[in-house]
Amino acid sequence: MKKILLIEDEESLLDVLSMNLTLEGYKLETASTGNDALELIKNTYDLIILDIMLPDVNGFDICEMVRKDSQVPILFI
Repeated sequence: MKKILLIEDEESLLDVLSMNLTLEGYKLETASTGNDALELIKNTYDLIILDIMLPDVNGFDICEMVRKDSQVPILFI
């Protein structure tokens, strides 16, 4: 089972994406802020789906931090 980290601050979009990814059989963890995401990123994922405009940390900054330690694919939304 593929493990995905979904980082999205808009609750309605987070709910829709979470539901669809879960229904497709993916193991999903979510974060709604950049700081929450930075804590979860310490785990191993097969894919990170990342909102660029988060309330506390820029998505590009999160991407840069991930790239220092990992080559996990990142999909920007």
